[in-house]
Amino acid sequence: MSETVSTHYDAPDLIARIKAALSDAGLSPETVTADQLAPIEEFHVGGRMATDALFRDLDIRPGERALDVGCGTGGTSRHAAAQFSCMVEGIDLTESFIRAGRTLTDWLKLDGKVRLHCASALDMPFEAAKFDLGWMLHVGMNIKDKQALFAEIFRVLKPGGRFLVYDIMRGEDETTPLAFPVPWAGRQADSFVRSPHQYEAVLRSAGFATIRTEPRRDIADAFFAQAAEQAGKPRPAISLALIMGETARDKFANLKRNYEAGRIVPVAIFCEKPR
Repeated sequence: MSETVSTHYDAPDLIARIKAALSDAGLSPETVTADQLAPIEEFHVGGRMATDALFRDLDIRPGERALDVGCGTGGTSRHAAAQFSCMVEGIDLTESFIRAGRTLTDWLKLDGKVRLHCASALDMPFEAAKFDLGWMLHVGMNIKDKQALFAEIFRVLKPGGRFLVYDIMRGEDETTPLAFPVPWAGRQADSFVRSPHQYEAVLRSAGFATIRTEPRRDIADAFFAQAAEQAGKPRPAISLALIMGETARDKFANLKRNYEAGRIVPVAIFCEKPR
């Protein structure tokens, strides 16, 4: 399964694509800012807007050690480090994402605060009780064994550690098959979307105290409304198409179709490792 996930996202020429997009936008690695890279750095519904809204409730403090599970190219890791003066370590299965992410971290001069690792979320290269807090943003849909996932996250968090899950989960219609491809999978066999109740049960079984669960239709509605405003306009040089490739439009269309049909909804779960 890990090879399937990595292959789905693999983009070996990603830095070359990004450099070409920067050139088209009149930018360069020396001049680009984190905000200008944000459209390709926040690979989840709502993008940077969602990250900022959700992080307000994580109470991230200067000097804390944070874990970014499924970090992709590390955009959320870098944003958190820059905004909150915390230290962030990110992991992701896709080697090309990690290679690109390390380059982007160097461009933005954040290599002293952000470290990215190519590793599995089911077997992380960290000692127990290392992190004060962590998050995973649109990751669980790719992982079938959520029990092992949350047990491993529980292991590396300190007692009292806060954790945020922000995933695509099943909506009111939990039985109708999803339309594919979608951003996280090209076919049903590679998609492991579950209901909020199932997430809560597995989190509790792993030892977490679930604080609250929030379906975030507000974020999704704003995200799709913004996309509708851009429909028909030339696509910006720096966009998620750099990550998703030629099937980007089909994946986005099916994401929207599944959401509007009530089959999926982005959900945030805030939980904590008991002291």
